[in-house]
Amino acid sequence: MKKFTRFSLLFLYLVISIVFSIVSYFLLFVTNLPELLSDWTTYVMFIFYLFSLEEVYRWAKNGKRSEMSDLVAILFFFFLIFFFSKDILTSIMGAFSIYLWFGIFELKDYPVLNKILIISLATYNIIFVAGIISNVLGDPIVINTAFSFSFWIILGLGFILFGRKYIVIWRFMSPEYLTLFLYIIAWLAIVFINEYTPLSFISQKAFLFSSFSIWELLLNVYTILIAINWIIYFISGPILDFMLGIKPLKDKRLLGLIDQVKLDIGIKGKVKVGIGNYPILNAMAYGSFLDKRIALIAENYKSVPEDEVKGIIAHELAHTKGKHTLILTFITTGDLIFRMLFGIPATYYDYTFGNPQLPFVFFILLNLLIYIILFMFVRILEGKADQKTKKIGYAKELVKALYNLESFYATGREFGLNTMLLCEEKITQDNEILNYLETADYINKSIIKPKRGSLLSNIINSHPLTYHRIAAILDDTLKPTKEMLLPFLCLKKSNQKQYAKLFDKARVKFKDIASEKFQEYFNIREISAYMQNINRIELYKLEIERDFLFKHKVTDEIILGKLESVRFNDDVCEIDEYIVKEFKTENKIHLNSSEYSKSQISLNGDYFLEKDGTVNLIDIDISSDQKKSKYVFLDEDGHKIYKRLKKTKLPNSISTIKMFSEKDIFFNTKGETRILRCSKVEISRNFKDSELYFESLPHNNEGEKFQIKLKNLIIKPRNIYITINRKETGRISESKIFEWLIEKQIRTYIYLKKPVNNLEIGYIQAIKIDVENLKKTPEQGKSEVSNYITIKNIFGKDQEIPYKSLEALSFEYITGNIQKKSETSIFSKLGYILLKKFKPEKIFYLNKV
Repeated sequence: MKKFTRFSLLFLYLVISIVFSIVSYFLLFVTNLPELLSDWTTYVMFIFYLFSLEEVYRWAKNGKRSEMSDLVAILFFFFLIFFFSKDILTSIMGAFSIYLWFGIFELKDYPVLNKILIISLATYNIIFVAGIISNVLGDPIVINTAFSFSFWIILGLGFILFGRKYIVIWRFMSPEYLTLFLYIIAWLAIVFINEYTPLSFISQKAFLFSSFSIWELLLNVYTILIAINWIIYFISGPILDFMLGIKPLKDKRLLGLIDQVKLDIGIKGKVKVGIGNYPILNAMAYGSFLDKRIALIAENYKSVPEDEVKGIIAHELAHTKGKHTLILTFITTGDLIFRMLFGIPATYYDYTFGNPQLPFVFFILLNLLIYIILFMFVRILEGKADQKTKKIGYAKELVKALYNLESFYATGREFGLNTMLLCEEKITQDNEILNYLETADYINKSIIKPKRGSLLSNIINSHPLTYHRIAAILDDTLKPTKEMLLPFLCLKKSNQKQYAKLFDKARVKFKDIASEKFQEYFNIREISAYMQNINRIELYKLEIERDFLFKHKVTDEIILGKLESVRFNDDVCEIDEYIVKEFKTENKIHLNSSEYSKSQISLNGDYFLEKDGTVNLIDIDISSDQKKSKYVFLDEDGHKIYKRLKKTKLPNSISTIKMFSEKDIFFNTKGETRILRCSKVEISRNFKDSELYFESLPHNNEGEKFQIKLKNLIIKPRNIYITINRKETGRISESKIFEWLIEKQIRTYIYLKKPVNNLEIGYIQAIKIDVENLKKTPEQGKSEVSNYITIKNIFGKDQEIPYKSLEALSFEYITGNIQKKSETSIFSKLGYILLKKFKPEKIFYLNKV
């Protein structure tokens, strides 16, 4: 988009907002000025309007949105809608619905993601419009109804756009949607009976606090829903087969395996076995105790590994043996009885067909709390099924299957959906290897120190975390009840360390099982040799021969030393082993990479600390009590300054900036990334007045030279990230970056606009962009036919990638990305300040704004 067009849109935005404000004032607030001025949302909305105006201005000026523009847009729309509606739910839905209109346009090149956004957009807009109608009518029934049926909007649109697999490939499959559907039927029947018959059903009454007759007990919504719950239990088998497309399994080999497992687990009666053809390996147990069923989910059941089938089927038959579907029905019945006793609405549909007294927003929160408690019981049943599987001798098989399943979901594991499972393109073996490597590393590290985001996300899921399941299966002490509590307990760091010690033997067992699975599946005999072949050592090229502080994640042991090399192990979970030369003893030691965190330090190097100025790190005092260990600095006056390791986040040393001298840097300006030479770094006594001198690369013949003070720059060292423009703007600067990468032969991560096989790692070999053709107008016959790049990936294969499918590039270099503060929005600067506070090693940012 041309600069004139962008500024025209900025002017239009300004005019529309002024006209909208004037019209709103005279229509709604001209007689209520004191009320307007006393409303806190007036001021918050105005502040975010100014933020949004600045974001649009930055976009118009630079041709590229700032990093925080999305968040600013969502917050502005939220407070704008909340200013008028004073309804939180309407404001949230409105903010996201408006934002998603832009998202659909920007992600039009991503077919699968675009469809998912369409589903979200339709859902949010329906609820938002319903909220406006409710606000106008002064009756919340419209928005309550829209929100209650949002699940069916999502499910229906997903089914239309993707078919049955949209339902099945969600990780945490459940017949919950069948239950909700029959609840709607039940409510419709109740409304019909109340309206057209002499009978009258009670929809809201706290039986614990009120007297009631036998007829009131029978003729109430809760009793009907309890009855529906049990009807679902008895008819769920054939209905779920129909909904999910489950067909009877006829393969004699698999049926023989399943019969063997059934005998091992002690089931004597008949169990119907079905098969669902979907791009994932999983299984499910369902049906009543009179109609026991299991279904194997697989893309090609003839090629699934027998041992993993045994593990999966044993787990599902353990559910059948333990009558867990019956227990779940009792649990949901208990939930309905609890709601009946306290007068809590049974479902969201109560707000459509009934008249609950509890505000809808409070019901959403209360319902979430109830489901968190219910899922705790479900996770106990999952743990019991795992333990039963282990007891009959299929622990290893189940662990291999869980590792396999976790690798299927890859980066979508936290929310249970991977978009690659919704497309027709199949994953390549190279990308599958990357998924299995990343998953093994993730599980191993999570057993030692799980991330809090992962733990919190599991609280509202019906299945335990995979790494906790594996630890519980391979450990002999953890019971299902304690396993269920782990997401809560491990939020505390001391508990993480306690369970990491407890699970150490189980983790070692998992490492052996995962390595065996990896080697079998990909026919790789020596993992270490394979890592050498794909040049994994290059991941550490900027760290070898550097000084580090290594800290054990469990014991808090601290080791200071130089990273001399990295050795590769025949262990898919713990590939990298650090070879470190200790400072004090000068001994060489080997450290497992998953057990130690590492932070780069510069002993006897200068640092800039906001409160203390420029200081020199002369020592790190390692106390026997690790909590009392401290950095020892020397200020310019020769005074020692002590900083506790535990409370100090060490920034990048000044030597990091000094290394930019006579090196190429990546300068972000006006929506483009240019490669410049940093000709000189001039460090001043007052560090904030230090300057960096830049000039064009010698072969560019541009003759450009300029200098900027360090305090006016934002510097992101080492990790270079280049976004590829969707339009032709910036193609010339992008082509120069590709030419630079061809010359340097740096390992590059290439992100593609695809739901599957969307990452290539390798070395750029060639680029073909018809730059002259890009300058033509559409009337002159512009074409993109010949634009592509060629790479040699880390697996030794040559790949030709169309330029239009490129999303971004990333790689590591000794310098970094640099941009002017003056070209960054205020809100983005606030984001950088937070980044500097919590992860100072990621950024150089002086002054507050």
